[in-house]
Amino acid sequence: MNSITLNPDLQELYPLNEFILEELPEENLQVNLIVEEIFVNIVDYSKTEFITVNIEYEEPTLTLEFIDNGIQFNPLLKEDPETPTTIEDSQIGGLGIFLTKEMADDLYYHYANGENHLKIIKKVE
Repeated sequence: MNSITLNPDLQELYPLNEFILEELPEENLQVNLIVEEIFVNIVDYSKTEFITVNIEYEEPTLTLEFIDNGIQFNPLLKEDPETPTTIEDSQIGGLGIFLTKEMADDLYYHYANGENHLKIIKKVE
């Protein structure tokens, strides 16, 4: 398992994406979207001092774990938003956790020692 610790700054998304790409055989759009949505949510809302991302890839399974010391928040308990019926009804934002739940194969959350731990399991083919 490899890990990277980043500052809670949106500019850190680029080195995070590079770090994850080094572990995968090829770029995966769903993985990119999951990483971006979770990272941006942590940066924007958690008031954390750091974000550590652990990654393990054993073909075909990718395991990502996001760890932060911000406000306790279990994204698995967040109610799914109503999906808009037309493009005019849609709004920007609010779908990141929902999309992550839809694209991931498994999600696990726990809070320990003042830290949020979100583990994402995704089959990558």
